[in-house]
Amino acid sequence: RDPDSVAQDDGKALHDQEERRLFYVAMTRARDSLTIYARQGRGKKDSTPAGFLRDLLKDSQLDRWLRSRQAHAFQTDLFGAAHVPVGASSTSQWLLLAPALNLGARLSASAVASYNTCPLQFKLEREWRIPREVPAAMQYGASMHRVLRAYYDSVQFGRAYSEDALIELFRTDLRAARIQDHYQHDLYETQGVDQLRKFLSAAQAAPVPEVLHAEEAFEVRIGNTTVVGRIDRIDRAADSSIVITDYKTGKPQSQEDADESLQLSVYALAAREKWGYRVDQLVFHNLQENASVISRRTDLQLEEARLKVETVAQNIAAGKFEATPGFCCSFCPYRNLCPATEKRLYSIPTAKKISNRNN
Repeated sequence: RDPDSVAQDDGKALHDQEERRLFYVAMTRARDSLTIYARQGRGKKDSTPAGFLRDLLKDSQLDRWLRSRQAHAFQTDLFGAAHVPVGASSTSQWLLLAPALNLGARLSASAVASYNTCPLQFKLEREWRIPREVPAAMQYGASMHRVLRAYYDSVQFGRAYSEDALIELFRTDLRAARIQDHYQHDLYETQGVDQLRKFLSAAQAAPVPEVLHAEEAFEVRIGNTTVVGRIDRIDRAADSSIVITDYKTGKPQSQEDADESLQLSVYALAAREKWGYRVDQLVFHNLQENASVISRRTDLQLEEARLKVETVAQNIAAGKFEATPGFCCSFCPYRNLCPATEKRLYSIPTAKKISNRNN
């Protein structure tokens, strides 16, 4: 072996010794209680602790003590109810406190969708307001929306942006978004420039639309709640019909997505309530493909959408914030606080261990 690799191994051994010493000091400084968290896995098959912790688990006395100890957290009946119960952690008790604010006083279409996905996540997101990093994809999408609004404002005033001017506006706006990862920034810049060029090529070849509103905010009453939002574009077509367009910078939306979209239904309701428009077409324009998906709504479908909003507002007012575990838990920023995570991590593995012991 070469000297560099030997020196590298020696340095690793010294590092492990220092880590072991720090761990020992941290444990011996505890006075009332000691809580040790495992690092979150990255999809590897080996789930055993790394480093010197693995050596500790080889101690037969420790193994016998771990198997005989009755953990307090496991004494809670985690299977007794259909909804996720409160576990032994004090954090779980805070989650069931009634919200200090009326979280249903103002709702958006995305807020209604968020509540339907997981009422508990909805509560934590709007009441606790724990800061979290804005995803780069969201910053990119917001930048594209601002640039498209500027373009259609310029069209309305008869001074449409040239391709070069619009692309420079986009680059300036994206720099201001301060996407931390330089690779992501460059990737979104390249993607945005390509999408804007294709968009402008199609827009300049088509008849100039009569844009009634661009990035227009609204507030309308539905039941006992105020529904808020912002519509990307409202046009009057050549046949005098009203068209609402929503731009999508991410994954292209399908026909089924458009037909079932609560967001588009709420936009149609808002356009009727605020401006008196009877909307004929609801459009998802996928910038990635530079293609549109057109949907329509009947009066019955709009009433169903209104009922969905009212039902969510009523559930919020009644304090219904149960966790609904599912696929979305993998991406939830509050998963480490959630009783559902506690149930998934502890109850099922514990049941298996008990079964194995009985056998």
